[in-house]
Amino acid sequence: MIRWKFTFDKDEEQDWLNDWARHGWAMTSFWLGVVTFVPCRPGEYIYQIDLLPGKGLWADDYEGYVIFMDEMGVQVLQRWGRWVYLRKRAEDGPFEVYTDSESRLTLYRRIRRMFLWAFLVVLLCSASGWNMLLQFPEDVLARGLAGFYIVFLTVILRAIWQCSRRIRDLERQNP
Repeated sequence: MIRWKFTFDKDEEQDWLNDWARHGWAMTSFWLGVVTFVPCRPGEYIYQIDLLPGKGLWADDYEGYVIFMDEMGVQVLQRWGRWVYLRKRAEDGPFEVYTDSESRLTLYRRIRRMFLWAFLVVLLCSASGWNMLLQFPEDVLARGLAGFYIVFLTVILRAIWQCSRRIRDLERQNP
């Protein structure tokens, strides 16, 4: 079965995958929002999503990460840039990659930093679109492109805001 789910919220996506697993569907792959599922025993897997440390799209020591996860009984199911989709059999016990507040803070700061960079890149790339809109305000293509940029930048800003909120909540829990 194939489903579409493209979100900029790690927790929402992770909950969504775990909900599908509880209903007997195991994720096998992800690409640009297209998620493939196969039947499994209901509740057979627990999913986690991680953003690996690194720069740009490149993760630091991905091979070492895979080996470490394998030793922990965790399957690195899919990699998409620095995002990794992980799963573990539920019968092997609870599964959380980040178990303490400090490591969760580090993760959300890393995610927020990635979205801040993405926002800046999209903003810079949109400069030609804004210029085209200023030169040809009645052009349908210029208006459509400007609309696309506004929506995309808004989605990224929302992701930054969500990460900032989670960071603030974690900092309040553990001053």
